[in-house]
Amino acid sequence: MNENTKKCPICPKECDLSDPHCGRGEEYAKTGKLPDQEHGKGEHGKGEHGPKRLRFENKEEQLVMKYLHHAVGVADRGGINQEQAGEMFSVLTTEETKKLAEMLEKLSEHWMKMAPDKPHHHGRRHG
Repeated sequence: MNENTKKCPICPKECDLSDPHCGRGEEYAKTGKLPDQEHGKGEHGKGEHGPKRLRFENKEEQLVMKYLHHAVGVADRGGINQEQAGEMFSVLTTEETKKLAEMLEKLSEHWMKMAPDKPHHHGRRHG
């Protein structure tokens, strides 16, 4: 077995297949099939669990999407309450928070232009 076949291809973590860190990785280690290959569905395949996840060749791009997905999920459904909202960005400096907002706005505007079925955008509008 070469080095690449020992790593799980499910996410950018590239866990060792002898010790996967998620259910999807465990399933891949047992079957050798990506979750989306099973009947056209998977944990995140099209069907009852929502739209198929995008996959990126660039590891950093995949990680950005993963972290955005997890952060939004935690903020929306993770039990963070209004009193904790002020702490959510406390690990960043004011300058880092401003730069992150600018980068996310740039990505958001670009992705909104790309999307054939555009969701409602609640951000500020540029003239």
